[in-house]
Amino acid sequence: MMNHKWYLALIAIWLAVLIGSNAGCVTVVREGTTATPEEALPTINSFAASPTNISQGQHTTLSWEVSGADTITIQPEIGTVGAGGSLQLSPNASVTYTLTAANQSGSATASATVTVTTTVAGKPDLVITDIWLTGSAVNYKIANIGTADARPSQSYFYLDNIKQASDWVDSLPAGEEITTSFSNFNWNLPAASAGPAQVSAKFNVKACADVGNDIEESVEDNNCLSKTWGDTFTYDFVINAHMAEWRSDAGKLTWPTGYSNKKGAAYTLNDRLATCPEQVSNGWIQGRFAEYYTPYFGAPISSREIEVPPNARFTARVGFNEGDVSTDGVRVAFGYVDAAGSVVLFPKMDIYSDGTLRTYEADLSDLAGKKTEFVLRVEARDSPVGDCVRWVEPRITQE
Repeated sequence: MMNHKWYLALIAIWLAVLIGSNAGCVTVVREGTTATPEEALPTINSFAASPTNISQGQHTTLSWEVSGADTITIQPEIGTVGAGGSLQLSPNASVTYTLTAANQSGSATASATVTVTTTVAGKPDLVITDIWLTGSAVNYKIANIGTADARPSQSYFYLDNIKQASDWVDSLPAGEEITTSFSNFNWNLPAASAGPAQVSAKFNVKACADVGNDIEESVEDNNCLSKTWGDTFTYDFVINAHMAEWRSDAGKLTWPTGYSNKKGAAYTLNDRLATCPEQVSNGWIQGRFAEYYTPYFGAPISSREIEVPPNARFTARVGFNEGDVSTDGVRVAFGYVDAAGSVVLFPKMDIYSDGTLRTYEADLSDLAGKKTEFVLRVEARDSPVGDCVRWVEPRITQE
């Protein structure tokens, strides 16, 4: 009997040891709760300055596009910004701009450095500030923006990069500007025509100061001013809107598509272009524009790619239709079609129904000489009702 009790005691001790060794491996499951993944960090899609090297007094454009952020700031000095946009800046000294995008999970940063060349004290700096025609005389203004007097120098006039005339300029004190002319040249080329049936004339002219680099200047690469005389390039998106191809995420749209169409709308009103994305969460609308022409009298209108001229820029003022109220605003963008047929968008800009018309600009210098089609795009957010945007004077112009 005693042996039996001893055996039972041994079993009890063994069970106690076994239970104690697994005490740290117990998993507690609470009903009614599920694990949720953490929110992803913000994504900085792009952040850049162009150009990255400037002289004092010149400008650079800072552009950015961010997704998934609650707050976005750019330092130094700029502060809080929207999810996408651009700013024209003129820093006095070299600077590194830092963009910080943050949400509940953390933050992401990106930087863009602009190098500013400072003006060297005690040297002249000759620049051409204007050039124009008076009758057959080619006039121009030359200024010394340096900090020392400039001794006599020579200026040249070019037509399509071919030298046509020269002018001798006397000493020019620091901070002064004079008006003179290329007196040994008479402009006798045909003027640009006004008639639509005639061929228009364009002339690329240039005036350069200190052409022999005889003067040691504080800045050596700013002596020339180029202009295009005659009929310069202009493309009006309002005038061409009825011939553009309009699409939303619901498919192709007819022109005009009325304001109440929930699949998307595009129409003109009081010389303004109105565009409304499809009335679904994250809906969009997009117009694709080309050059429209008639091959011969009586023929139907055809389209072809637009050849982008030098010094071209897109500008528009964009805001909501008067009376429309949006709870979360929209994004607008201008873009072009690349050689592969894909749409490339310039930085997007946020628009809100606060009665403000915001200026949207895009520099097309990198597209000069290329043929393409252009795009106007509007993107809704989670609440698309009432998201009708007006484009005021959307144009490409040649500066």
